[in-house]
Amino acid sequence: MKIAIVGAGNAGCITALHFHKHLEIDNEIVIYHSPDEHPIERVGQGTFNRPTELISSVLDINWYDNPIDATFKSGILYEGWGKPGNKFFHPFHMEQMSMHFVPQKLSKVVLESGYFNVIEKTVTDPEKEIDANVIFDCRGRHNRDDSNYEALVNPLNSVLLYKKQGRDPNLIYTRSIATPNGWTFVIPNVDSVSYGYLYNNTITSKEDARKDFLNRFDLPEIDGELIFENYMAKNIFVGERTVLQGNRYGFIEPLEASSLGIYQTIARQSWDVIFGIRDISYCNLKMRTVMKEIETFILWNYQHGSKYDTPFWKYAKSLPFNPDERFNTILNNPKEDDVYGQWNTGSFKIFKKHYHSQL
Repeated sequence: MKIAIVGAGNAGCITALHFHKHLEIDNEIVIYHSPDEHPIERVGQGTFNRPTELISSVLDINWYDNPIDATFKSGILYEGWGKPGNKFFHPFHMEQMSMHFVPQKLSKVVLESGYFNVIEKTVTDPEKEIDANVIFDCRGRHNRDDSNYEALVNPLNSVLLYKKQGRDPNLIYTRSIATPNGWTFVIPNVDSVSYGYLYNNTITSKEDARKDFLNRFDLPEIDGELIFENYMAKNIFVGERTVLQGNRYGFIEPLEASSLGIYQTIARQSWDVIFGIRDISYCNLKMRTVMKEIETFILWNYQHGSKYDTPFWKYAKSLPFNPDERFNTILNNPKEDDVYGQWNTGSFKIFKKHYHSQL
């Protein structure tokens, strides 16, 4: 089995580590990357426990021997969400610390690990240019076949970024801070703090968002920005041998840092198809279910608004919210082993307790 991975960002790294962990040793994994055309993100990001376990176990790293400079993530502090908008904390169990990391550093360690055949090359047509049994296309959101995608419902479509030098040793969790125009993430890196100001550019102008961002967090200037869509592929398998992965497959704004978990689920589901355990239709249904559950959980948070009564929050609460039967069952009659999207009953209890206390 020869597996090719096109792209060395988060999706490419998670896919490579997953297959290295589970494939027999005589199989080959090749990573194609083009650092000049597709530079790796340098803003800090967070994740859940499962991707943290995969990264640490395969790369044989820990909090002492830590070449990716990961920092502690003990949970997520919500500030200003709900009414009247006091703080509440979504924790991870103390024995299950997760992490923040900088994708650029993770990519470097994966590419230099010696586990993979690394080829520096820009690939424009994977199936014509690559000789492999299976190809994972991790080239990002651009130049997608629009006919193969459907939109996901979310109130946000833009983000402004800033990376502030200097470590905050007391910040061992992600901050999720409601603003009049959306919310801002604050992520501690080993030598800096990453800020991301999320908003909707059809409601708030970039200049108004920029002014609020800089003034609110006392920042000198933005150093990055992105306009995005929220979407997912109808068919994860395209062509004869290609699996869509990462932003090539789908994207939904990362209220709880769900992206690496999505990439890991794609790797696990595609494994079952590659080795004849499940068929393609099952894989597509499973991924669609996961993405729709993430969509529902995120929209649930927006339905409760924030301490701000502004056009953005009114719009967010006006979006169609149609939770499925499983969501309502877990919300009202949870069992300890229930999981919805990437959240267990403990997560539901924390959010439900906060939001219901505000009614």
